[in-house]
Amino acid sequence: MTRMIDPLAWRVGSYAGKWGMLDGLVLCAVSGGRDSMVMLHLLSALTERGDFRVAAAHFNHRLRPTADRDEAFVRDWCRERNIPLTCGAGDVRDFAAREGLGLEDAARKLRYAFLETAARDMGAARIATAHHRDDNAETVLLHLLRGTGLQGLGGIAPVRGNIIRPLLETSRAEIDEYVARNDLPYVEDESNLDTRFTRNRLRLEVLPLLEEMAPGAAGRIAAAAELLREEDAHLRAEAASLVPEAADGAVTLPVPVLNRQDRPIQRRLVRTMGQKLGVELTKPQTEAVLSLRSGGCLDLPQGLCAIRKPHRLILKKQSPLPPPLVLHEGEQDWGAWKITLERQAVPGESGPDRLVFRDTGGELTVAAWDGTGRLAVENGSRTIKRLFADAGIPIERRAEHPAVLLNGTVAAVLGVAVTRPLRPEAGESCQVITFQRTDGGRTP
Repeated sequence: MTRMIDPLAWRVGSYAGKWGMLDGLVLCAVSGGRDSMVMLHLLSALTERGDFRVAAAHFNHRLRPTADRDEAFVRDWCRERNIPLTCGAGDVRDFAAREGLGLEDAARKLRYAFLETAARDMGAARIATAHHRDDNAETVLLHLLRGTGLQGLGGIAPVRGNIIRPLLETSRAEIDEYVARNDLPYVEDESNLDTRFTRNRLRLEVLPLLEEMAPGAAGRIAAAAELLREEDAHLRAEAASLVPEAADGAVTLPVPVLNRQDRPIQRRLVRTMGQKLGVELTKPQTEAVLSLRSGGCLDLPQGLCAIRKPHRLILKKQSPLPPPLVLHEGEQDWGAWKITLERQAVPGESGPDRLVFRDTGGELTVAAWDGTGRLAVENGSRTIKRLFADAGIPIERRAEHPAVLLNGTVAAVLGVAVTRPLRPEAGESCQVITFQRTDGGRTP
């Protein structure tokens, strides 16, 4: 005879069904605390009526003296109920110090990396976390305090990739009632009472005050977050439909398409361009891209470059540039280049693959052009930027032209010019620098 299902389990099952959360093997992230134990207990009960199975994963952060106790509790509970369990551990403090992260952020990164690996090893289609409605309200408030846009105000999504949150419409009070109704054991994480952490202070002090002022506040905040998530998803889809897919490491948007939009949609279009290249742009970075005038260029994080032309805006991924290299006689490698420096008695001409200098005995260094500097040419002193333009070299190809510095000052740019005072005259010994691409690319 099938036992009666708990009313909360029934509601959670309906919510999970609405979002298509439960199929195949579901890996439950279980700390041993109240919320995750309720989730595991609920989903285990639902397997009797659902077409899915559950397993558990526990990550020991080694941040508290009771961490090993929590792991042992989860191991015992799962063993008694024949629930497959995988456990992992990590040195969160060391990872935080090495990566320059706060403890909370470091713990989250290590935990999710472990969960992804565990899911892959166990063949789990989904990873379930125990975030509930009150957690969602806390997240919205936290994002609001830190400064956020529509996406941040949307709080926690029910489904993100293979991560599911089956308790997201369940209140903390309902979880407490379920624990009492089912006499469900769990362990207490004493760090959850430490109000030095902003999230704990929101949970322990701010939300109770909001509930006192306006009963049901957490539920209404979570409901507003759901509405904002839906609107954000709609706007994301609209923006994505206007932005072409990346091709050859670049996304190109026609300027007329950009100009037809209001400013908020223009920002979304630029952010979408970045996302299609794997880069999340901040609001200041997005505004800086929109402020570019025709002919402008802007370096962005993660090797991204924005280029504004009369009729198109381009976001392009650039290969990492090698650090400056002091040249010596003979061959040397610099990034995708093989560079040869040799002395000659008879001056030759500079060309598209070579630079010829008067031999001053100074130190020559090859480096990526940094966007600054001037060279003396036939018609006077000109900025290198102007010389690039005069030579008809487009902005997006200028990084392909190495610069050569003499004693730290730009003296030449390959394919552009050697500064006039360093051009050798007849009878003067000279230094010749020859450039050859080794990655199959063409020499400018």
